[in-house]
Amino acid sequence: MYERLKNWMESENLKPSVLADTIGVNRATISHILSGRNKPSIDFLAKLLSAYPNINANWLISGIGYMQNDIKQKEVVSIKKIGKVVVFYDDNSFEQLNS
Repeated sequence: MYERLKNWMESENLKPSVLADTIGVNRATISHILSGRNKPSIDFLAKLLSAYPNINANWLISGIGYMQNDIKQKEVVSIKKIGKVVVFYDDNSFEQLNS
């Protein structure tokens, strides 16, 4: 999870000291989490998600989904369509299905 937190901070161009001050935690807390020494507490996550509501909590905790709760990302998903499907058979033949 600390790698995802690092990635998010980089994407937001956010320094650890600024994050600590913004969410009201000790700067050492951020340092220990980013180094992998400590895992984030529930209190830390609650403060982080309260201060930055666009972070996708599911992504931050599990890595599933998108980094941010953003309408644009949801629109991109809804626009994608399957162009073709290729089925490979045991006899090394294949079949291509176009939409």
